[in-house]
Amino acid sequence: MKALYKFVDSKEAVLAIARGSLKFTKIEDLNDPSELAPIMNRDAVRDSLISIRRTGYNDTQFEWLKCQEAALRLLSPEIRIIPLPPSVELANQRLADPIYDNLDFMEQRLFKTINLIRSHVGVLSLTERFDSLPMWAHYGARAKGYVLRFNDLDRKFPGDATGSLNAVKPVQYVEDLLGVTYDPPTQDNLFFQKLRDWSYEREWRVVSALSSCQVSQDGKMHLRSISLSNVTGIICGWNIPENDVSLLASEVHQINPCVEVLTASFYQGHIGLNKRAK
Repeated sequence: MKALYKFVDSKEAVLAIARGSLKFTKIEDLNDPSELAPIMNRDAVRDSLISIRRTGYNDTQFEWLKCQEAALRLLSPEIRIIPLPPSVELANQRLADPIYDNLDFMEQRLFKTINLIRSHVGVLSLTERFDSLPMWAHYGARAKGYVLRFNDLDRKFPGDATGSLNAVKPVQYVEDLLGVTYDPPTQDNLFFQKLRDWSYEREWRVVSALSSCQVSQDGKMHLRSISLSNVTGIICGWNIPENDVSLLASEVHQINPCVEVLTASFYQGHIGLNKRAK
């Protein structure tokens, strides 16, 4: 897959990642207040119910129902779920139950589930680009920070039975958050849909159950390991002194001599890459 990048604001974070340790951030610590917010678009929910009742679940939707069951068992174990019927036909029969028309009840159940999921997942935020000035300002310590370049993260995070977790996926940017409907693939909306205001970030992300992470010694971070070969480059901000860049390059190459260490440049309003750090 394409190279992906991560902005960090400290040398310590660079060295930790170079050693193969990635931090997964809890939902409440992300900077977007709409992340995994309890949302129910009643019109979309009602329309999806009518549509699926009319046509029945297709094979893809039924596979996503299996993913939903796996996700709920992992991320909201406090809520008792009804086991998935063993066939599409039985799943269609269940959806005919009048309880699914009671949107007040379904909203209450949905919001309770989402709030539980919020407490059980962490997010690794990545981006397609290293040349975003707002991101250098916000996440790269005003160009005194760094950008890590990754390759082949999909080999480390190929996805799992939940359909949404442990997979490298792009964020979809929308005018209005749709939320989850009766169409099973909309489960991904919880984790990979953001408002269009954030589209400049061109984010990709990995969502992981916190239970699958290692907790740092101080108990403040949830970590997962990757191969050293997944980290292929480090870009130093243009406001970092040259001596500090050289020192970082030396430390990084002691960990992994194959990592390319570069410096970013800012010229006439554009961000580029210049010489290899010596």
